[in-house]
Amino acid sequence: MGSARYNEIADDLLRRIEAGEWRAGETLPQMEKLAKHYDASRNAVARAVGKLAKEGRLVSVPRRGTVVRPKHRKTVMRTDVVKRNTRHVKDGRESAGGYSFPAAMGNELWVHHIKPEVGKARITDPRLAHMLNVPVGDLVMRRLRVTGPEGEPAFQISATWIHPRIAAEVPEVEEPYGTGPGAWIDAIEAEGHGPLEWLERRRVRMPTTDETRLLLIPAELPVWEIVRISYSAKDEKAVDVTQVIIPGDRMEEVSRLRRDESAHWPHHSAGPDGPPVAPSQ
Repeated sequence: MGSARYNEIADDLLRRIEAGEWRAGETLPQMEKLAKHYDASRNAVARAVGKLAKEGRLVSVPRRGTVVRPKHRKTVMRTDVVKRNTRHVKDGRESAGGYSFPAAMGNELWVHHIKPEVGKARITDPRLAHMLNVPVGDLVMRRLRVTGPEGEPAFQISATWIHPRIAAEVPEVEEPYGTGPGAWIDAIEAEGHGPLEWLERRRVRMPTTDETRLLLIPAELPVWEIVRISYSAKDEKAVDVTQVIIPGDRMEEVSRLRRDESAHWPHHSAGPDGPPVAPSQ
């Protein structure tokens, strides 16, 4: 009987979500209120919510409650191609500025899910500090953005740490929404550091509490952590380090495999390592 009851509650909650009573990103009433509405125990409601969470329709967000997830979410096939960003409008006309890095969807306009933050912050992650070549704990200019397609939960968290020498040279790095023509990336290159070159390091890990809250994902869903380092053409030193966090179910990586010299076709009887050790029979 208990099993049937929590399934009934789950079915009705899903019906109400599909009917639009709670839209994606909105919070369900507290467990006690739902229990009172359904004249059921709190445990039965919790099991119903847990069932919908496993199905991907709800997520428990720390300090917020149970949040509705969208039924369909865009997934990106990520390559290694950087494109010029042409989605800006300047003086009423389309204009290019900055770059679209692989996680973005071409010229699709993404929105900010929180107000962009720009200012000095302490760089406490030893990995990022090492890549930027600054001491751990130093105050460094940081650009923080949480963005994604309109009408969906945030697709990614992006934090860019800019080397102090660059922040001193290029005041445009402090402009909060500065990604368009003549903005901070273009300004850095124009200052003599262009063309920038990029190196990426990627890994999968479990999300932090703040990441689950900002991305509306369950704590058990792994995330992609992509760290992109920009290098100056002037002195070949790091200009900035960008850490991008993307939910693990929203991205697939596509790589073109390259043949090593030893794997070129047609094959040869001898390669870089010399002739075969074992003679042919």
